[in-house]
Amino acid sequence: MRIRYAGRIRWEGEQGRLEIIYVNGRWFALVPIEVGVDPPKSNKRGYVKPNYRDKKGRIINPRTIKQRDPIGDEEAFIDMGLNNLFAITISDGSAMLIKGGKIKSEYYWWKREIATCQAVRDMLKNAGIPTWKEYHERYLKAMYKRDERLRHLYITAIRFLADELYRRGVRKLYIRYPIMLSQDNGNEYNTNIWWYRKIVLWIVDVFREYGIEVELVPEYYTSRECSICGNKHKNGRIYRGLYICRKTGKKINADINAALNIARRLGYRIEISRKIESYSITHNGVRPLNPLQRANTRDPEIRNPALQGGEGS
Repeated sequence: MRIRYAGRIRWEGEQGRLEIIYVNGRWFALVPIEVGVDPPKSNKRGYVKPNYRDKKGRIINPRTIKQRDPIGDEEAFIDMGLNNLFAITISDGSAMLIKGGKIKSEYYWWKREIATCQAVRDMLKNAGIPTWKEYHERYLKAMYKRDERLRHLYITAIRFLADELYRRGVRKLYIRYPIMLSQDNGNEYNTNIWWYRKIVLWIVDVFREYGIEVELVPEYYTSRECSICGNKHKNGRIYRGLYICRKTGKKINADINAALNIARRLGYRIEISRKIESYSITHNGVRPLNPLQRANTRDPEIRNPALQGGEGS
């Protein structure tokens, strides 16, 4: 069987079992590849040959998932969440925030669509009207599109993070992993919206391509501890996004504070010497948030420069 496909094969290896599935009017062919394995003598046709080439036409390490070598010796520490999908601190003193607000808005939009289709379907079915099947198909399609759009946002953020950390010379990444979170404290956020286990697995796979090593670190008390003085303040996190050291009175982003605590546990003492960079995820890529987009709009007496348009020009 020959199947046409889009894109280019990045690796070479032994082909596994091909599975063809039908989902919402579309056909998908899924086949695993064991990278780096020589083709069997009995079935050399079951061997995938790569055609992925760089800008100069050279195949890049076709027998291994690793495509690059780190260009620096820095280390990065990540706190994962939902409002801030990734809070990153790097051993060179820089910090980044990748916000997950788009993921939440996407999920709740599709939640309303799914609930509407489900309600209409059940009403028509209980009334004996045969058109309920049409709304059942809409319900299944909405479920599928929701998951695919969320997956696209997550993969976009992870790929951007890998490119950015590779460019900054990171060779090893430490991730705060919430062990048994959904079992011990499961809710709609950490079971339906925040796919933290899938995110970690995707990070491991993507970062292997860049030659960046990934290590998981338990999250115990990383959000409660103060990265400034090392104590656990009872009311340190006064509201979402802000942590105050009750001993020194200094303020710090709560998620960056957790990332710094990961570094402290591993024996690193990082001082944030640069302004925290903020990024927002979209379906067209990750875009930076400049100061105008973060301007204060709570005080009506303060005009928001981001909303002034062309006034005064």
